[in-house]
Formats: sequence, structure tokens, C-alpha cells
Amino acid sequence: MKGNLNRRSFVKGAALGAAGLVAGGALSACSPAAKPDDAVQDAAATATNSADQRWGFEIAPDPIGDDLISETVESDVVVVGGGMSGLVAAASCAENGLQVTLISASKGPVSRGGSNNGVYSKVMEEMGIPRMDPTWFYRKEYVANGGNFKPALWYKFYNNSEEAINWIIDIAAKAGIKTTIESGPEYKEGDPMFTPPAAHAFYVDDSELKGSIGNGEGHIATEMARYIADDLGVDVRWSVKGEQLVRGGIANGTEGRVDAIIASDGDGAYTKYVGTKAVIMATGDFSHDRDMMERYCPQAVELCDFTTEINYDQGIWMGGLMPGDGHKMELWVGAAWQKEPNNIMLGRPNLPGDQPYTSHTGLMVDNAGQRFMNEDALGGLACATIMHLPEKTAYCIWGANRAEAGGPWGAINYPHGEYFTTEEVIERWDTDADGFGIVKADTREEVIAQLGLPASTIDTVERYNEMCEAGVDTDFYKTADKLIPIGEGDGPFYGASFSPGFLTSLGGLRTDSDLRVLDENDKPIEGLFNAGCMIGNFYSGTYTFAMEGMNYGATCITLPYVLGKDLAAGKLG
Repeated sequence: MKGNLNRRSFVKGAALGAAGLVAGGALSACSPAAKPDDAVQDAAATATNSADQRWGFEIAPDPIGDDLISETVESDVVVVGGGMSGLVAAASCAENGLQVTLISASKGPVSRGGSNNGVYSKVMEEMGIPRMDPTWFYRKEYVANGGNFKPALWYKFYNNSEEAINWIIDIAAKAGIKTTIESGPEYKEGDPMFTPPAAHAFYVDDSELKGSIGNGEGHIATEMARYIADDLGVDVRWSVKGEQLVRGGIANGTEGRVDAIIASDGDGAYTKYVGTKAVIMATGDFSHDRDMMERYCPQAVELCDFTTEINYDQGIWMGGLMPGDGHKMELWVGAAWQKEPNNIMLGRPNLPGDQPYTSHTGLMVDNAGQRFMNEDALGGLACATIMHLPEKTAYCIWGANRAEAGGPWGAINYPHGEYFTTEEVIERWDTDADGFGIVKADTREEVIAQLGLPASTIDTVERYNEMCEAGVDTDFYKTADKLIPIGEGDGPFYGASFSPGFLTSLGGLRTDSDLRVLDENDKPIEGLFNAGCMIGNFYSGTYTFAMEGMNYGATCITLPYVLGKDLAAGKLG
């Protein structure tokens, strides 16, 4: 199962089949000397799991000796990873006078999705979109993350976002790449689900404005790769995989400064890349490593597919991406894992006729035909709730009247201010244009049967209709404007099932507000920095999508951009 997935397909939240969790609380590869099966048997036999047991990925391999290194390349900064965060870090360092080498296991620049959050920009100004006020909104997100992260990282993003996003908008414009702001949900400021319109999307052809702008990150990634190599003179080496960091002059050393990384090329030859000022790790997530997911994101293991080969050129994709190469290398040299739970990004159940980035805001039921939540929620949050259902599946039921009664319908992958008409929404339902597996019938009972739900589900529908008529949801207290009936005369009728899909893990090793990697005593490891999904302590829990494109805009653009400037200015030692 290989291949790319466009973001419209991602929004569907289609689940991938995968192996389940290891039974009985046993940890796969928890013993350094045991095979996974042996570890399960041993744990089952003893019914204990010693606190000092280590996972296989935590144990450093034998150091690569100097006698195996065929070449040494020295520069001020070595960037490891050719995704957006690595490209931005390399560009910022080089623009500010540093000599940079970028190595990447991929064959070329890598991008996923296309939403880049910027709290304000020249494009937002042109479109009449106001600057986001962080005062109450960030406090709301503080609550959403349970206070279990480092606010200094968020406010550093806010205070530098406008400069950074305008910088990359200008780079794009010089290459003929245009920028717009994506459509978002219609929540009002003050609503806990409010999502400020601030997701910048790149496109080249105006035809992309009709449903494709959310997949345009490849345009800017390709240009950034060209820009750093051709215009800035960065030494870019593709198909070069980082293997071991060098700390204190020793591969996998645990004391002193990190000043190099040993990497292998396609022929297996080793080169040592020395960064006299910094080694910046931007190698992506760890969701293609089952042990790491068991350890740090057990709630998402069943949504991951660990059977596919690792593809360092993978675009947006459900079911797991990168194998955590950078995380492992940092663990081996003494970096400490973040203290808060790792964030996971789940696919949002989202239909034509729903707002972008929201759940289905009409009636949803479980496999017993029972309603289970206030459906009016951001999709990431709804997915987290759906994960608790039997089969991790929710079922949506609605009538044709919803298209008229529930609008205006913002359109995913369309610019801010663009909407589907009532006729367009119905057409997309009728044709299942987005591949959601929508069923259609003349009666509600037929839709219920086609979804495989019990016949008694009609009682839930009628109970829902009674609350719609009264204008008060006395079960889950959804607001009256979202209570659209599914009466006998509101057909034809539609239905669809949704299971959350897993896109990526976020975070990892402890990271301070200057992106320095920290040890178990929360002390910076000199010379070692994180960017992109590698940045720890930025999130906790579930990626809510309350800030569209937050991960790209903050951890992949703004913070690496500031890091490059700070390194060049000598602010970080």
C-alpha cells in the first residue's frame, strides 16, 4: 500500500486496517535482548514490566568507526531533512551568511498538504482578513492542550509569524507562485470552536482555486529546494540518510557538544557532516515505527499500517509516515523525551455540506444507532471522540433539506469567502464526488439499512426530530441553528460512515523556545536543534485544527526561520 493521498481524501478520515495493540500490556521489544514475540511471552509469564526495561529503539547501535568514514564535509550548519522545516531552516541560515549543508534521505523536496498558518500577512491584508488577537484565543488553546506544553513556543510563533510568512510569500511570488487564504469553518469569535482564517495556501494556476489549493505545498517546497541550492549556494545532497549523531567527538556519544552527523548514501558509503555551529534535525515524525507508536501514541496504533516499506518521499498519507530516524539518533546521544503526551493528528469526518475542518454537524450515531455527542465540533476533536466508539466508526444520516437549511457551506480546498451553492452540495452528495461512500434512498429506513444499522435507529432519528422542532437539544445541547430535522418529507435521504484516519505524530524530544534539544535535566545539548515535527513540547493530546495549518506555519516555517537568524547572529552560542 503505497501512494499519495490528496487532502480532500485525507479529510474523509478513512481508516486503514492495521495490527492491534500488543495484548496484556506487554511491550514489544521492551527488552534489549528479546525478540518482540519473546518479550510478549516473558511479560505474560511474569505479569510484570520492570521500570528499567528499555525499548529497542532507545538502545544505541554500535558506533560507526572513523575507519568506515570515506569523506568529511564541514560547514557552519548541517540540516538533516528535506521537508519544509529543513528547507526553511537552510534558507534562513544561508540568507544570513552561514555556510549550510542539507542532507535528506528523500530523493528530493518533500511536502504534505498545504495549509500554512500565519497570524497576519500582506495577503490577509489584501483580502480584508483581520489580524488574529492572541489574548483570548491562545488562552482557549491553552485550555485545549491542558496547559501541558510550552506556551513560550506558541508566543514566539505569534510574535514572528507575520515576518516569516511574508518572507516565504515573497519567495513564492518571485517564482510565479501565488498565495491565498483557505476557507474555514463559520464559527464566530468567542465560540470555543472558532478558527481564525489564517491558513495560507500556495498555487500556480487559477484552476487550483476550485478545490485544489490545499494540496499546493509541493509548489513552494520545490521552489525552496531550488532557491537554497541555486541562489544561496547551500550544499544539498539528496538520498543521503542520517545514521548517527556525533557528540563529544564520538558517534552516539552522550557528553559534550553535538557537532556532526554520520550519514550513508545510496551505495552505503559513510560521510561525516560537521556543523561547527549547529546540527538541525528535521527528519519528520515517528509514526512508521510500531514500537515508538506503542510507546508514545498507543491510542493510534490500530490506525497505522506498519506493513508498507518506508518511503522517504511520501506525500500526504494516512496510516503512518516516517520511522523516527531523528528521534532515535537524539535519544542515543542523551536527549530526553518530552514530558507531555505526544500529539496525534487525526483525519476529520467532513462531508460536502459541512464546514471545512468540522465534524458532520448533523445527526451522528454509533453502530447501535444511538447518538453519542454534540456533533457541532471541530473535526479533530470529533475524531478523538469517535475513537471511543465500537469499531471506531460513526454513522451520519441527513436529508436533502440540509443543503438549504444549513448553509452557507464553506468549501474545503477553496479560498476564504468561497462557498458551495445548495445545488452544488446536492450534486456532490448524489454523485459521491469526493468518494465518501455516501448512500442515498427515498426513505430514512432504507438509508439506515444500507448503513448496516439496526432498524431501531429510526427511533433515534425521531427523537432528534422532536428536539429540532422544539429548538432545544436536551441530550447534548447542540445549538438550535445546527438542529436540522430529518423528517419523513425531507428526502431524499443520505448516509455515510466515518472512521478517524491517522496522519502524523507530532513532537518528541524535549525542545526549548530556541529549538535547542534538552537532556533529562532539561539542559540544552550544545549544537543540537529541532525543526518541524521533531519539535517537542509544542502540543499535547489531539491536534484540534482550531488553527488551520498551525503545524506547517509554526514548526515548519516561523520557528525554523527565526532559528536561522538567531544562529547567524550568534545568539545561541
